[in-house]
Amino acid sequence: MNCFSCKKDKNQLYPKKSDILDNITHYMCKSCIDAKYEPRWVIVLAGRSSGFDSVRDYILNHRYVGVEITAQELMS
Repeated sequence: MNCFSCKKDKNQLYPKKSDILDNITHYMCKSCIDAKYEPRWVIVLAGRSSGFDSVRDYILNHRYVGVEITAQELMS
C-alpha cells in the first residue's frame, strides 16, 4: 500500500485522523506520522476552506511531502 503523505510503498500503514480536517482519516507510514506530516492535498483543501491561518504552520515548516504550496493553489 502507499502512504497517503509520502506516496511510498510501505508494508505497514497506520490510520491517522487529520489534525487539520476533523472528518478525514488517512493511512500513513510511521516516518510521516513521526514527522507530523499531513498529506499535501489535505493542507491545500483546508487552506481553501478555512484560510491560510489554519495551515500556516504546515506550509511555513514544510510539514508535507512534495513541491511548495503556493498562494495561488490556496486561492483556486
